[in-house]
Amino acid sequence: MLLENEEAVEQEPASHRERQRLVQLKSYCVLDSLPDKQCDQVTELARSLFGVDIALVSLIDEHRQWFKSRAGLDVSETPRSDSFCNHAIEISGGMVVLDAQEDVRFAGNALVTGAPHIRFYAGAPLVTSRGLSLGTLCIIDSRPRSEFGANQLAQLQQLAAIVMERLEQLRNRGYIDHVTTLPNRARLMEVLRTRRHEATSLPCAALAVDICPREYLFDMVKALGWDYVEGFLMEVSRTLRQVLAGIEVYRVTTTTFVYLDDSDPVTRRRHIADLQQRFFQVLEFQGIPHRLAIAIGVLPALDEISGNDVVRSLLTVIDVSREEAISPRIFESAHAENQRYAFWLLSALPMALNTPGELMLHYQPKVRLCDGACVGVEALIRWHHPIQGSISPETFIALAEKTGQIRQITAWVLREAVMQVARWLAQGRSLPVAINTSARDFDSDELYHQLSALLIQHKVPAELIEIEFTEHAMANNPELVRQRVLAIQKLGVKVALDDFGAGFSNLAYLKNIPADSMKIDRSFICRLLDDQVDQLIVPAIIHLAHNLGFSVVAEGLENERTAKILRHLGCDYAQGYAIARPMPVEDLEEWMQTRWCEVFNVLPSNAVSLP
Repeated sequence: MLLENEEAVEQEPASHRERQRLVQLKSYCVLDSLPDKQCDQVTELARSLFGVDIALVSLIDEHRQWFKSRAGLDVSETPRSDSFCNHAIEISGGMVVLDAQEDVRFAGNALVTGAPHIRFYAGAPLVTSRGLSLGTLCIIDSRPRSEFGANQLAQLQQLAAIVMERLEQLRNRGYIDHVTTLPNRARLMEVLRTRRHEATSLPCAALAVDICPREYLFDMVKALGWDYVEGFLMEVSRTLRQVLAGIEVYRVTTTTFVYLDDSDPVTRRRHIADLQQRFFQVLEFQGIPHRLAIAIGVLPALDEISGNDVVRSLLTVIDVSREEAISPRIFESAHAENQRYAFWLLSALPMALNTPGELMLHYQPKVRLCDGACVGVEALIRWHHPIQGSISPETFIALAEKTGQIRQITAWVLREAVMQVARWLAQGRSLPVAINTSARDFDSDELYHQLSALLIQHKVPAELIEIEFTEHAMANNPELVRQRVLAIQKLGVKVALDDFGAGFSNLAYLKNIPADSMKIDRSFICRLLDDQVDQLIVPAIIHLAHNLGFSVVAEGLENERTAKILRHLGCDYAQGYAIARPMPVEDLEEWMQTRWCEVFNVLPSNAVSLP
């Protein structure tokens, strides 16, 4: 029966309100979650207070009622079609059934005719701030009652309010992104774990939408502040929810959002097209327009990938999408193999750093173009794994850059290079060594302190060490990096700007860089014979560098004709395969004694020349 003054909840229409209710329910991220002690305490209290067999916190899902907490009942869910609570959520004040066998709605219900043999039921809705009922706190007994007064119903409603407050706490504490109020990565992992335990044959795809390159967002933070950026992210999340109406969206990283799509392929493609169309347009927030370069990655068969690997795979395919400028990009098995290899490599690298002989330095000579004299060498790290064999520096250095292990590599190279210079000094040979660094090495003063300590420890003159850094190191905080480079220079260490032209080549940075030399990136040198644009750019770089007080090194010298052109242009130094490949220290010492004194025709006949 309905209590006096109770009314059915107004519907607007019912189907629309039900969709809203289900979306709200899922946003609380409590379905199929672990038991909660406070909810369990409430159900035990209700069971004792009202003297009933069963008390439940029941949440009404699309096709079932699931019990967040249960006292006196073994099953965790029942079909929604059999649920008393399915009726109770439609009644604003709650529902009381004194004797189910006498109620035409429930007399034939499977939960009445069979276990748990419900005769008495009372349920108070769990109502959100938006007025939507997620479920009920209900009490059930196998004995009918003659009455359940207004005071008792008020007590049940008070306990339901406590449960609702607890659900709000759970929602906000562990599974909700505090900026966008979307469910977060932890909730997505719960959904994936639940899905793997469910017997479902419905195919499902996982899709990631990266709204913009991370650098774009960080630049926005620097320009406009975190308050603006958080508001911007909220606007992005609202837009995503509008485009993907009815589909749950999860925020998994600063800029990446994920959704699961179990629709047919045609509908799935339409969702992607809708996203691309909406974000191709300018997104305006607080009067500032943003044209976002979104990237979309797709895992077409979600259930073929372990739940723990889903997010990692999506982030991988997003990176591939950005690198290849292809969106959407479909995840391929090769990506997973690359992931596993990268994971193995990063796991093996710390051991390699501490295993004698596994990592080594090769040295590539640098010569003076005017007379062919070898004026120094560049130290280049090599990794020979006992099982995997040689591992390309391009592979493990790039990964180390992403994970922060690059600092450990730089520290290892510094130590080994300074020790080698000390050994050469003991042999009477004074040979400068150039050492590559990463942009991450300039995030702190650690590089300066390591270098200073090594020079003192091994009694190596500072001018025999050269530190190479790229203009990328200056990008985030140019003045701070400049101060750190100046500190290294004050030790007496030489400094070179490496790979000039390969990055942004910001002239505003260039005029303030405290470097001794500039190295022209090999991409300009290797095409110098045939590329008319490079034939214009290289002389301009050399002229600019000399006017700024830098000496100039050409990287990637591959033939005699290019050496002749560079010498004619006034380039000071060169290194490359035409001179010598990087080589172990023993081969370098042999090369120093024999090969480097051979003569190149491009140089004067009385000059000591390139090999």
